[in-house]
Amino acid sequence: MKIQLVFLMVIFLLFQGCQDNSQSLDDLNIIKQDFVNSILKENFDESPFHINYSFRTIFFSSDIVSLLGEIHVYDHLPHGWSQYESKTFCKVNGKFKEITLNDLFTTPDQKVFLKIYCENVLKKDVCSYFSGKNVLCSELDQKYLQTFIINDQFLIIIFQPYSVGGCSDGPFHVKIPYQDLKDKWNPTNPLKPLLNKVLLSKEFTSSWDEEGFYSQLEETVMQNQ
Repeated sequence: MKIQLVFLMVIFLLFQGCQDNSQSLDDLNIIKQDFVNSILKENFDESPFHINYSFRTIFFSSDIVSLLGEIHVYDHLPHGWSQYESKTFCKVNGKFKEITLNDLFTTPDQKVFLKIYCENVLKKDVCSYFSGKNVLCSELDQKYLQTFIINDQFLIIIFQPYSVGGCSDGPFHVKIPYQDLKDKWNPTNPLKPLLNKVLLSKEFTSSWDEEGFYSQLEETVMQNQ
């Protein structure tokens, strides 16, 4: 009986750690206060606690800016939780406007294309819920297609932890080359013509591969000294 009770407690803790912790990151002060309130209730043997937040530029030009944020919180056992956010802005009539996936994929056919494309990529990833002998998911839920960024080569879909694979196996993302999007996304979205213009101008920075980007930037600076 005691062994069964311990087993049930372990299952409960794992469930608590793996459940969807997605929440709005618009007010980080609320998350910070929740973090403080949580650790005040914890035991010393679960410490040290931490909360980390980063927000970095993935693509930057005078007309398009794409940003990726990540928060990680550890305030109790068995482990912490993470979440991603993204912001992509295009200049429209002289002012920056935020662009969503619903702006880029508006019709039912366009949304189905995006979903099927991501499904097929995830099925090839041996760590996703869509692969392996015991497949956990057969169809991608549309609600997980929310977070995206762009760089100079791809539209990149970012999946939240536990949405398409285990947290320790991720992060999971799907990179869609722009040539694969031809006639597949909204032709009137402001991103498409601006992106072509910016890429042709070569007046941009693109840093999806953060380590490679900064090493290349350092080499350029050294060469110019």
